[in-house]
Amino acid sequence: MPEELENLSLLTSDQLSRWQGLPVGCLGTPGGSWQRKFTPQITRVSLLSTGNMGSRLSSQGRSAELDIDAGSFAIFNPDIEVKVNHRGAFQAQRILLDLDTRALVRQGFLDDQLVTTPLRQSLHFSDPSLAAVMRAMVHEIRLGCPNGALFAESLSVGAVLHLCRTRGVRAPSLGQERGKLNPWQWARIEEMIAHDLAADLSLSALSSATGMSKAQFVRLFRNSTGTSPHRYVLEKRVERARKMIQSNSASLFDIALEAGFASQAHMTRSFQDILGVTPGAARKYLKRK
Repeated sequence: MPEELENLSLLTSDQLSRWQGLPVGCLGTPGGSWQRKFTPQITRVSLLSTGNMGSRLSSQGRSAELDIDAGSFAIFNPDIEVKVNHRGAFQAQRILLDLDTRALVRQGFLDDQLVTTPLRQSLHFSDPSLAAVMRAMVHEIRLGCPNGALFAESLSVGAVLHLCRTRGVRAPSLGQERGKLNPWQWARIEEMIAHDLAADLSLSALSSATGMSKAQFVRLFRNSTGTSPHRYVLEKRVERARKMIQSNSASLFDIALEAGFASQAHMTRSFQDILGVTPGAARKYLKRK
């Protein structure tokens, strides 16, 4: 993030300290005319999340006059200077995602072979799927990260794999992997989820238990279950809470914590998403049965 834009951050340090995914920021963009130049040290993905802006961007001897609206992306590669001649902006907010590929391999977000798949520098492109993921990251941070490490890491892995597949210089066929978790891997995962359902399960722990990177684990898990690890765990938590609501008279607050939700409000949102009813409505219905 350019030093002069640090004070434009729309996310607090406390909010960011709870986030356990890729480095992400959300910035306001000053209006009026101004000029700046920057040279990223690592790959930076920029999304204009809201508003619109006009700028002239120059890099590697090429210039582009851009009038962009919400949903527009740019990718800036390391050690390449970019000059910005800004003409104006209206309610413009940008989400920045920084990708250090070597660190991503160490952390298991990328497989070793993908390190040699750099992203193509681009000053303007559209990608609604990636925009939805990056907005979900910021929304989760603003809520205080109620979905925990598993959700943060799952969003991060999804963003990295999508970028490698769609914007990589040598795009790998990530979507074609047909493998599944083998029986011992699946048994180990089921055991961990059942034992630690009330804990803050992480993608790191689940993937390590199977001897895979996070990226490979997510792909094989989806092949095996048809859903993501986070969604699978969330459904398990909802099912545990539903059984507790049916079998005892504990408060919904206590049930939420026992089932692994961050709060009663988090449990309510999850019930509505998965079952279509609130926990309170479920309790009334189950008592009548």
